[in-house]
Amino acid sequence: MEDIIRTPTEITPKSIKNAYNQFMHRLQRMVHLDRAYDTGQVGEEPVRCVSNYCKYISDTKSSYVAGNPPQYTVAEGDDKAAEMVDLFRHQTKEEVDQRLVSDASIFGRAFEVCYCDVEEGKLIPKSATISPLHCFVAYDFGLNPDSVFGAVHYMEKDENNTEVHYLDVYDAVNVTRYKLISGSFSVIIDSRPHGFDRVPIIEYRNNATMRGDFEPVLSLQDAINHVLSDRVKDKNRFASAVLMAKGVSFGDDPEEVDESMGKLKDVEFVSIPKDADLSYLVKTFDEASVQILVDDIKADLHKISRIPDLSDQAFASNSSGVAIKFKLQGLNNLAQSLIAQFNKGFKRRCKLYSYVLFGSVDAVEVESMRIVFRFDIPADIINEANALNTYIQAGILSRRTAMENCPYVEDVAIEEERIDQEKDSDLERSLRSEMDPMVNNMSSSEDEGNGEEETY
Repeated sequence: MEDIIRTPTEITPKSIKNAYNQFMHRLQRMVHLDRAYDTGQVGEEPVRCVSNYCKYISDTKSSYVAGNPPQYTVAEGDDKAAEMVDLFRHQTKEEVDQRLVSDASIFGRAFEVCYCDVEEGKLIPKSATISPLHCFVAYDFGLNPDSVFGAVHYMEKDENNTEVHYLDVYDAVNVTRYKLISGSFSVIIDSRPHGFDRVPIIEYRNNATMRGDFEPVLSLQDAINHVLSDRVKDKNRFASAVLMAKGVSFGDDPEEVDESMGKLKDVEFVSIPKDADLSYLVKTFDEASVQILVDDIKADLHKISRIPDLSDQAFASNSSGVAIKFKLQGLNNLAQSLIAQFNKGFKRRCKLYSYVLFGSVDAVEVESMRIVFRFDIPADIINEANALNTYIQAGILSRRTAMENCPYVEDVAIEEERIDQEKDSDLERSLRSEMDPMVNNMSSSEDEGNGEEETY
């Protein structure tokens, strides 16, 4: 079931308050996920020992998808789209995309806020990422819901240490600041145009259900934390075990007993009566069984989350490209689900930027623009290069597409320009090398001719 906020198309203080209430209800889950990612703590009570698989799962997925910065491509000859892509690169949108991928992995959703800045007297669209802990988008009730407004939430404490809540509400034209007063939102800063033709807050979804990557294994994370904590606790109990004396006394009063026990710790042996016995009162535990339980929980963690254990010897020792891809199949499925959702948000960003740069009449054909993710996967580069060359020679793949899938090419247009320059340089050197012998022969002929004239 989709976890989205629905609202009427008419924006009123009541509809804003209803959307805000839904956001605050969602916020409880977001805070829980944020705590699990940062600390590995899942339950209400903190545990002593934590092995943070939540962070491992999220970071592994994010690095796999966006570890290599995604690339932007446009149709050849589309100058306006190329200008927009240049703006993306100038503003290092790759960093924004990486942050969006990370937030989506943790919270199940991520938010990008577009805004206009003035540079050299010209409006320039820019972007910033906002944590899902502080942002939401409200959609209409249509079958294909569109955003009615987006909001950025702020909270501060006044001089009485009372929480004060604000919302910057972005509709299709304006942005307005509201303040929560007596259970209702009131305008405190009048509306002002934000410069776009639609709601400039974009929600990127991790998957269709908008769930974080480690959310399905929170109970297993809690279980392994308790098992590890109990193991440490048992070790500590063993180290501080109680000495039990049977048939022997170490004193007639507590002071004398304490003195005798202090001396007993410093000596390596002690003499006791024949029928007496000294032993430690300890809890017996089966370390092998505990380790088996830990391994079983870890295996379930990786299986359910579909994130491979990169430290597994069976994984690391297999260098076959096909075998590695097979082991990464679950992670690849997660990545493809994110990319399918991410492309929708990317198209919306392009439309927002296009409106500011070129207006609604000369808008860019955003369908020709693509964002290409290059998965950070171990690969046999030689075999892949041979495969791409085979496809090119067979006529089923263009050189440009091959370059887009080459991990060494960051910008296809720049790389094509460099290749053309190298070809021109090679051609010039080749022509020069062919001309040099001719010039030398001509020079030699002229010298011989001059010599003969001098002889006569």
